[in-house]
Amino acid sequence: MNEDPRLASESIAGERPYQEDSVLVQRLSDGRTLVAVADGRGCHAAGEVASARALENLVKPLEDGIGIDRAVELANREVHDKAKDPGKHGMGTTLTAALVDEGEFMVANVGDSRGYVISDAGIRQITEDHSFVAEAMKRGQSEAEAMNTPYRDALTRSIGTSAEVEVDVFGPFPVERDTALLICSDGLYKTLDDADLRRIYVESGSPRGAAQTLVSSALENGSDDNITVAIAEYGEVPRVQGQSTQAMEFDPTNAPDDPGPVFSDQDDDGSTDTAEERAGGRSVGHGPGDKGPDDDGPTMEDVPDRPTEAMAGEGSSADTAFTGDRPAAAPIEVRMDDHAEVVARAQGLPRAVVIAGTVLGLILVAWLLMGAL
Repeated sequence: MNEDPRLASESIAGERPYQEDSVLVQRLSDGRTLVAVADGRGCHAAGEVASARALENLVKPLEDGIGIDRAVELANREVHDKAKDPGKHGMGTTLTAALVDEGEFMVANVGDSRGYVISDAGIRQITEDHSFVAEAMKRGQSEAEAMNTPYRDALTRSIGTSAEVEVDVFGPFPVERDTALLICSDGLYKTLDDADLRRIYVESGSPRGAAQTLVSSALENGSDDNITVAIAEYGEVPRVQGQSTQAMEFDPTNAPDDPGPVFSDQDDDGSTDTAEERAGGRSVGHGPGDKGPDDDGPTMEDVPDRPTEAMAGEGSSADTAFTGDRPAAAPIEVRMDDHAEVVARAQGLPRAVVIAGTVLGLILVAWLLMGAL
């Protein structure tokens, strides 16, 4: 099947204060289609640089005619070299990419981002996760048991953490009409199972609508991670009759009084900023070996009988990492002037008016008490 696909992508920071995912949907110069997602690890700008750099360095070898497995290996080397820079030590990323060529597609994977095929027949996961949870389940643990550990976000394989990496490649598979390739970070499937992913997709009116609805649904269901999805749809996956998706015009991660930016759109031509531009000049905040509130928690080196070298999952600190629980909020002290300001804002009145009214009310009460005596 050689018809052009409909491409879409969506990526939000979600509950995280920073965005470490990167996404790419692009037609290469020779007409092939590349759809890829990278989920960076390494704290703030380091993770963002790792994921963006991986995608940037995936495209060039593909344009030069190199196979997708070797292209991922070269991207790994570039990220590993960049990780030697100050403030970037230990950074890495997942990388899942689908390459469509002459009616066939292949999927390359390192880490726990995923690739799916969605059609009228159902949904099928193509990739296998390189994670502690996946390894524990292979050894006989239930998913609930594997998830109930401080290592539930740890990876057993990743881009950039060593000079060499083993790349899983699946395919080639024929591109069938009325199917969609969906690539996503773990922030999407943490709270949406395969049935949810397909249901939301077929209830959406277009790939663009599906991408937006998927990430917003994952966020509403409690995903605590960056959430990213990339889609290439060939023909048209049969939709539920009467369903359509309205493009979202707000970012659900913003507070109600902070309108902020709308959902970030992937450029129609699939272009992306450089890693340094995406990082926006933000400081990483910790040098090599330092520990701070945004460090990624335990690594697989702490896991007995680990199957392979690994990097840390995403967490905040050793005692709260990976539990999914938020630290208890500190008690809030409310003073009289704080109360007046809250009331003023709630009623839409100037703060001075509310304070004056409060004072007059107290005087009136005192006068009535004196009269009663």
